[in-house]
Amino acid sequence: MRRGYQLPFYADLSRMPDAERRVIWGMMVGQEGKTKIPVLESLTERGFDPTRHRLQSYGTGWQSASFLAQERQLFGAPGGIFHDWDLKTNLEGLYAAGDQLYASDCCGFAAATGYYAGRKAAAASEILSLEEPEENEIGREKERLYAPLYVEDGIDWRELNKAISKAMQNYCGGIKNDMLLRQGLELLASYEKDWVPALSCKNPHELMRAHEVMDILEVCKLILNACLLRKSSSAPLCFERSDYPEMDPKEDQCFITIYQEDGEIRSRRVPKEYYGDVKTGYEACNQDYIREEAPAYEES
Repeated sequence: MRRGYQLPFYADLSRMPDAERRVIWGMMVGQEGKTKIPVLESLTERGFDPTRHRLQSYGTGWQSASFLAQERQLFGAPGGIFHDWDLKTNLEGLYAAGDQLYASDCCGFAAATGYYAGRKAAAASEILSLEEPEENEIGREKERLYAPLYVEDGIDWRELNKAISKAMQNYCGGIKNDMLLRQGLELLASYEKDWVPALSCKNPHELMRAHEVMDILEVCKLILNACLLRKSSSAPLCFERSDYPEMDPKEDQCFITIYQEDGEIRSRRVPKEYYGDVKTGYEACNQDYIREEAPAYEES
């Protein structure tokens, strides 16, 4: 108890009197709320035995399942791809726009940033040169992309999608701590090692879905690692850690960026207002556009 709550919690019904156990697993879980089909029937069909197994339990308040899946903020307001005034990433020639940017949230934002990033990318393409493609790398990527089409009797993309969603619910819930976050990363690593190669697709539509889920898996790894890097709770960020309950207003004033280099996860802290004055910065980077858009007046 001195360490705080260590989620997730489990209900061990195995040593209860049979009548009491059946009241919980048969009557309460079977007849109250919306748990009969998704919990009682689904788990029973998959082999759950209340006399032998533990039941993972959730409730409200400080427990992680107090958030609905659609309420979990995975991108947009909480974070996004880091970029400069041209919406260029740290990778030369790669630009970002729309909901993958920080504090994004609407069609108008996506349209405006898409137009802006496209204009900047088009201008940059005039001075960038094309590299010779690496045929071996292209071959390896094709093999990876098409691999699920050649897997027989494998798993469906929906199974992996559900497993990832449950992992994030269990290990990256409303209240976080190092132990849970690291367990979540270990679980996702096992999915990547054992489940991704077993994905099976019958057509291009299923192949597209499978790769979407692989992308979701990668994003979830980013989220868990980013949560590990913030060693304080934060009211403005709606970020709560049981092992670091103290607020740190200074930490709230910076971005924590995360990236991969030579296979290693790296990060740095960037001041919140790293971009400087908005008017000055925009005008400095868009003089050509401003001149093009300025109305012409007849001299008299």
